Amino acid sequence: MIIAIIIISLFLESIVSVLIPINSFFNPLFTLVSLVLIYPYFVNDDSKYIKYCAVIGLIYDFMFTNTLFFNLIMFIIIGYFIKLINITLSNNFINVVIITIINIIIYLLITYLILLIIGYKTFNINYLMMIISKNLLLNGIYSFIGYLITDKISKKYKILKID
Repeated sequence: MIIAIIIISLFLESIVSVLIPINSFFNPLFTLVSLVLIYPYFVNDDSKYIKYCAVIGLIYDFMFTNTLFFNLIMFIIIGYFIKLINITLSNNFINVVIITIINIIIYLLITYLILLIIGYKTFNINYLMMIISKNLLLNGIYSFIGYLITDKISKKYKILKID
C-alpha cells in the first residue's frame, strides 16, 4: 500500500505538472502529500518512516528539481513534523487535510527562507502568500481523496494502520 501511494503520487505529480501551466492557480505537491498519507501505515516504526521520507525526497530531487539532497533533507524534516502532529491528532479525513496544509506551508516557508538566505529571492510577503495559496487547494483535495481511497482499501483488505 505504501509503495502504491508513493508511485501514484509521483506519477500524478509529473502528469499534472506537465498539463497545468506553471502560472496557473494549482501547483501540485502530491509527493509531499503522500508523506501524510503513508504515515499511518508505519505502526510504531517511526525510524522506517523517516527512511522512506529520505528516499522519497531523493527520488523527488532526481525527478522534479535540480537540487541534489535538498528535498531529501526537507522531506525528513517534514516527516518529523508529520510524526509530531500525528501524536496529537487522530487519523481522519479532516485531520489529514489539516496536516497536509500545515506541512505544505512549512515546506514552502523553509524553501522560501533558504532562497532568501542564499540571495536567490528578495523578501516579498505577497509573493510568499501567492505561492502558498496556489499550493493549498489542489493538494488539500488530493489529500482528502487519497485518504478516502486508502482508508476504504485498508478496511477492505484489513491493512493495519494507526487510527
